[in-house]
Amino acid sequence: MATPTDNKRQRHSVYTTSNSSLQLLTDLPGAILPTVASFLPRVSCVSFAMAMTKQQLDGISSHIPSAISIAIVTASSESWESIDFKDIQEGVYGGRSLTDNDIRWVLLCIDAQNKIKSFKFTNCVGITGRGLESIRESVVLERIDLSLVGDYENPNIDPEPPISAAVVIPILTSILNTQGNSLVHVQLPKKWRVERSNILRQFLERLDRVLNQRRFQCSKGCGICEGSEDFPSVNQRRGVIDITCYQCMKNFCFGCFENCEIDQCKCCEKVYCNDCNKVHWCEVCSKASCKACDVVNVW
Repeated sequence: MATPTDNKRQRHSVYTTSNSSLQLLTDLPGAILPTVASFLPRVSCVSFAMAMTKQQLDGISSHIPSAISIAIVTASSESWESIDFKDIQEGVYGGRSLTDNDIRWVLLCIDAQNKIKSFKFTNCVGITGRGLESIRESVVLERIDLSLVGDYENPNIDPEPPISAAVVIPILTSILNTQGNSLVHVQLPKKWRVERSNILRQFLERLDRVLNQRRFQCSKGCGICEGSEDFPSVNQRRGVIDITCYQCMKNFCFGCFENCEIDQCKCCEKVYCNDCNKVHWCEVCSKASCKACDVVNVW
């Protein structure tokens, strides 16, 4: 006659035997993994995809992402329309500088060419730009910040990063040349703006023509930011877009510059409107500084 203790042992034995093949998360059926990932933030989904595909963090990016990796990474309820790769670098790689292969793998996972509207690469000082190949001819990308530094940070990086104009500019040009493209703002690395290579000059001239043709309306209602020989959309000497505030992405016209509604900070070298970050000019030393850079002088 079976005792209560015998019945308990028997139930434990059956449970252990039936679940012996599910000792690890990697033993779960692949179809379940995206459902599990849907409860995670998007950066955690990247880590989860790497773990579930049994890839090492050092080598996963050298591979084409699998269907299950793509399903896991895109399962998060958080949108991938805007991304700063600093979050991937810190949240997935523990601060190790991302490589071009790392960026390439993530972009392929999230179908960046058709989904991402805004890129930043804060502190990603180890990339050359080859990882951006998959966004060629994108018609949804609106903004890309290649300065490699955070908001309100000095753009000078020592030692100079390997990011290459010869690699990245053809990719950006392919976007500009694609009918229906949405590109309106590009923040360039300081080293490119100092070198002023021919390929960069040609790109800036092309970008200026494209932006002028769009005849952006001035957000202040002053007129039309259509550019001219006297006031182009892109400042060729400084290598920055003069008509657009870096923070809010609103467009402004020549009258706004005349009335100091928008200007470039000489510290972080980004263009801001007064609503986002007022830039102060010193008429004595002809230098400007802004509040966000924490270097405002009282004049």
